[in-house]
Amino acid sequence: MVAARTSDECSALKDQLRALLKDYPPFKDEFLEQFLIARSWDVDAAKQQLLAMLEWRKANGIDVYPVADGKNKLPVLYPIRGYKSLPDQNLTAEDGISESVLRIYRHMGGSALHKVDKDGCPIYIERLGKHQAKELGKNTTAEEIYHYHVGCNEFLHRVIMPDCSAAAGRVINRETVIMDCDGMSWQQFHMPAIQLIRTVSDVDQKYYPETLNKFFLVNAPGAFVYVWKIVKKWLDPGTINKIRILGSDYQEELLAQVDAENLPAFLGGTCECDHLPGGCVPSQVLKNTTPVIPGQGNEKVPTAYNTAIMQKAKESTDYRGTCRYGID
Repeated sequence: MVAARTSDECSALKDQLRALLKDYPPFKDEFLEQFLIARSWDVDAAKQQLLAMLEWRKANGIDVYPVADGKNKLPVLYPIRGYKSLPDQNLTAEDGISESVLRIYRHMGGSALHKVDKDGCPIYIERLGKHQAKELGKNTTAEEIYHYHVGCNEFLHRVIMPDCSAAAGRVINRETVIMDCDGMSWQQFHMPAIQLIRTVSDVDQKYYPETLNKFFLVNAPGAFVYVWKIVKKWLDPGTINKIRILGSDYQEELLAQVDAENLPAFLGGTCECDHLPGGCVPSQVLKNTTPVIPGQGNEKVPTAYNTAIMQKAKESTDYRGTCRYGID
């Protein structure tokens, strides 16, 4: 295992990794660094993980996964607030969104990509404590969760990250996550639902390494220790080091990372997003936004979008966004 301590060492190791990948498309410098950091700057291990990622993307058609970019008029997979590429909007039962996405979202406590933190990173907020965990565990499958998460990740990295990079004037390739446990009870500690978390964490750690900036879990009840003991076993040490588990006295720490105007009022900030139903983080469970009721235009398939849109993305770059993940 190689430990990099200086910028010169980092550059040398990135050059070594790039040389080992000379038969592949040119990767962005920061992309190589993500894999090196994930593997503690071990060049061979980073190469193995990166090649496994490429094989996964090829085998599963990830590079041709459709993403909403504001130009192709595809519906978004979750609410967004505060980005230039697309107008602020909620997830709706618009034609083209699969029925499985709407079913997943109906049982989630609420989520949104909401503006940026002080590092310029996009903020993902989830009302974890409002999740209908048993319903998620019973009425959704790991395959559906997998496709939904991949669709959201591709949108994040191909559309939102370039948007944030342009705004910051430098590369932004990480997100800050805030999970709000307000309202959490023993019902959330439902093992099938907890196992779905593993589906998400496995995808992120294997195929999107080092894309987490900070992770705040707030309003955590004492009983969360039970869940943390399970989840912690699935996570890399580098990910664990970025996680802050906080009780009800969290506001000062959040505001040290996020400007008040970019933080929802229910988390201690001043943002209300009252221009859209549901405010900053709309919730189907809290019934503060339009219900997402599937119709004939929402096909019952495990993918995030209907079959026709998935096929169009294979045939036309118009449905894939303007950026490729990790490629110069």
